[in-house]
Amino acid sequence: MAEVSIDDVAEAAGVHRSTVSRAFSRPEAVRAATREHVLQVAAELGYSMNPLAQALRRGSSNLVPLIVPDITNPFFAELARSAAAAAGARGYQLMLCITGGDTGQTADYLTSMHSMYSPFGVVAPSTRVDLEALRRYAFQNRVVVIDRVEDDRTVPTVTVDSVHGVDLAFEHLLGLGHTNIAYAPGIIGTYTAQDRWDAYHQAAARHGITPVVLEAAPHTELGAGIVDHWMREPVRPTAVIASNDVIAFAIISELGTRGMSVPTDLSVIGFDGLDLGAHFNPRLTSVRQPITDLGRIAIELGETLIAGGPPDHVVLEPSLLIRSSTQKLRS
Repeated sequence: MAEVSIDDVAEAAGVHRSTVSRAFSRPEAVRAATREHVLQVAAELGYSMNPLAQALRRGSSNLVPLIVPDITNPFFAELARSAAAAAGARGYQLMLCITGGDTGQTADYLTSMHSMYSPFGVVAPSTRVDLEALRRYAFQNRVVVIDRVEDDRTVPTVTVDSVHGVDLAFEHLLGLGHTNIAYAPGIIGTYTAQDRWDAYHQAAARHGITPVVLEAAPHTELGAGIVDHWMREPVRPTAVIASNDVIAFAIISELGTRGMSVPTDLSVIGFDGLDLGAHFNPRLTSVRQPITDLGRIAIELGETLIAGGPPDHVVLEPSLLIRSSTQKLRS
């Protein structure tokens, strides 16, 4: 049996083939009654739109890759959800590409953008962006980075003001009477992680506090390693700022397994403001990143790129979600 084509659907529905195409790819551009008629005829004939075949004919597609290191991290899951909503509202289809933190895999995904005729891509890196790869394949004018990109203003970026976020965490803890405030950095590699590391040390110096960085030993489970380090301190910090919510969750869980509790034994602040934090026990105090805005603005910056606009660099302001994982220092 011959494959049903778009022309077959158009003839059976009594419309132009472009109307059939729009009914699948840009349904908002077709009157509701016409769209429903076209889709019903297509279903009866057993036709479905092949986006790659369509892209091959046109030399362009509406497929936008979102390249992330790890979808098990709730931050990237929330980011993907917001970017997908923003892309869908603009007629794009978001494709989730997971690298496992491998920069080579990131380059492979970027290369595949050509074969998919993607208008642009979005990269949310877990390591520093490989600018040489972007330049080598001329991707710097087709990629948006959710992070900072050092020494390259041609790549549009959207990020959050980490310095202000760490300052918010410090001010909250100082207001609760804490003066021995530690930092749990997790894995250093991105510019964002480095920004938060630097911001912690700057804030500690500004307030006359001796910095204490709680790092896990190599090959040690993160939560256990951080708590081990905390317990070895001659004077244990009474509060810790974690570089992200996942690390904060790990610290809280590990303390619980050892018969200690948050915030009685240690006040904990995260950095993300994930939805999960509101349902954790205790509910996590966190520096909130506007994750929905990160995803939406990344898509908007991509549209600006393909319209020939200049690369923009957006820095969003964080806020503080005060919950029950921090409390006033007991004298």
